[in-house]
Amino acid sequence: MMYYSKVPVRIEELDQSFEIFNNTWMYLLDQVKLNLDYVFENQNSQLSSYLEFMTINWFEKQSSGNKIAFAATGRSLFMGAKILAHRLAQMGYNVDYPHSEKEISGPPFSKINKDDCLIAISTSGTTASVVQKVEFCREVNCDIIINTSNPKSKITQGVSKLILDVPEKHELDFLTDKYKGKFFAPLGTASEITHFIFAETISRGIYEVKNDSKTIDSAINIMKETYNKMIENARGHITKCIQSSEEDLKNFLTNLILKYFSQHTVHLLGRGKIYDVQIAPFEMRLRQMPHGYVTSIIGYSPKNRPVRPGQIALLSTGSGALSMTAKRVKDFGALLIGITSQKQSEFFDELDIKILLPGRITKKPYDWEKRQYEGGHAEFAPDGSQYEFNGSLLLESIFAGLCNYIGITESDLKFGHANL
Repeated sequence: MMYYSKVPVRIEELDQSFEIFNNTWMYLLDQVKLNLDYVFENQNSQLSSYLEFMTINWFEKQSSGNKIAFAATGRSLFMGAKILAHRLAQMGYNVDYPHSEKEISGPPFSKINKDDCLIAISTSGTTASVVQKVEFCREVNCDIIINTSNPKSKITQGVSKLILDVPEKHELDFLTDKYKGKFFAPLGTASEITHFIFAETISRGIYEVKNDSKTIDSAINIMKETYNKMIENARGHITKCIQSSEEDLKNFLTNLILKYFSQHTVHLLGRGKIYDVQIAPFEMRLRQMPHGYVTSIIGYSPKNRPVRPGQIALLSTGSGALSMTAKRVKDFGALLIGITSQKQSEFFDELDIKILLPGRITKKPYDWEKRQYEGGHAEFAPDGSQYEFNGSLLLESIFAGLCNYIGITESDLKFGHANL
C-alpha cells in the first residue's frame, strides 16, 4: 500500500515513523505521570504552602489592587504561564495576563510593584529573560513562586516565597528501556506538557479550597485524582483516535513529509487553550526544523499569510466550531486537515483528512468570540482540558514521526531554536 499526495512516500519508512508516533504519545503520558508523581510524593509541604498562599494570604492581599505577574518564554509561556493565568483570572484573581507581544510592546499595566506576586516557569532555570524578571522582582521585594526542573539554577539564587522542583524527565532510563528508545520528545517537550498538566492541577486545587471550601489535604487528593484521570483518559482517547482515524493520521504525516521537501506553507488555527496547548507549540516545532516549512496562524495578524492552492491547513476544534473557516480554506484550494471530537458536524464534513479525537464534552459548536465577550470559561480539569491535552500529545507525536522520517535530530532542532 502506498500513500500519495503528488509523489509517493516510502511505505516501510512511513510505517517505522508511525511506530515512533505511537511510542511517543505513550512515552509522554508515562513521563508526565512520573514527573507529577515525584512532585506529589516529595513536595507535599510545598504544595500545601502553594494552596495556602493562593487561597488565603494572596487572595486577601490582592484586594488592594495587587496582581499576579508571570515570567516565562516560548512553549513554557503558552503551555504553562498562559494556562495558569487564565484559570486564576477565571477564579477572580487580578492577573497581568502573559502573552508573547509583551516582549515587544510592553504595555504600561505590566509595571511590577513591591506588593505584587510573580510566578516564574523555566525548565532550565537559566532562561535569560525569566531570570532578569525574577531578579527585578527580588529587588522590589515581590512574592515569588518558581516552577523549575533545576532547583540549583540561577533563577533560584535568592529569596523566593516558594520553589517547586517539577522534574523534566524523572526515571528517563526506565522509560527508554520500556520503549527501546523508539520515541522522540526533543528539547523541553516532556517538561512543557508536565507544566501544562500541573497548571491545570494546581488550579483545580485552588478552586476546591477557595470556591468549594475543601481542606488543603482534600484539595491535594483531588489534584492527584485530576492529573491521573487526565492521563488515563488521554490513553483511552488516543487509542480510539488511532482505531478510527489511522489512515487519516498516516495521510496527515505523509502530507507534512511532502510539504517539508517542497517548503510549502502550513497554516494552523485553534482558539483559546487549543491555540496555547496544541497549535502554538506545534507551529514552533515546525519552524525549528531546518530548511523546511513556512508557517502561518490563520487570523493572527503578525503570523497570518495568504492561503494558496497546494498548501496545508490544520484546524483543531473540539466542538467543531470552525466550519466557516474550513469552507474558506477549501475555497482557496488548500488541503484541509482537521482534528475534532464531533463527527456529526459541518466542520467534520468539510475535511479532506478527518481526525476524530475524543475529549470534548460539548456536543454542538458555539460562537467562540461571543463566549469570550460574555465571560464564559471551560470547566476545570479534567473535563475542561481533556481535548487540549489529547491534541497536544497527538501533535507532538506526529512531529516525532515527521522528524524520524526526514532524519532530523534534537541537535538540528536546537540549531533552529531561538537563541535571543
